[in-house]
Amino acid sequence: MDRQVRLAAGTLVLTGLIVGPRWNAARWLSAGVAGGLVFSALTNTCGTAKILAKLPHNQPKATDLDDTLTALTG
Repeated sequence: MDRQVRLAAGTLVLTGLIVGPRWNAARWLSAGVAGGLVFSALTNTCGTAKILAKLPHNQPKATDLDDTLTALTG
């Protein structure tokens, strides 16, 4: 999850910096992401992770604990 958050934040900041010279409002995208990262660090929360956790590929799969333990120890 941490890698996905860093990828999303980095992509948004990079996009804001690349597009910024042509469209000044895009720089606010980078500033907003930076502010969100600072807020996340100060509060030890992560709104982006909460959003990404709702994506289908981040949902836990139903597994049988006994089968998992057998696979790990076997």
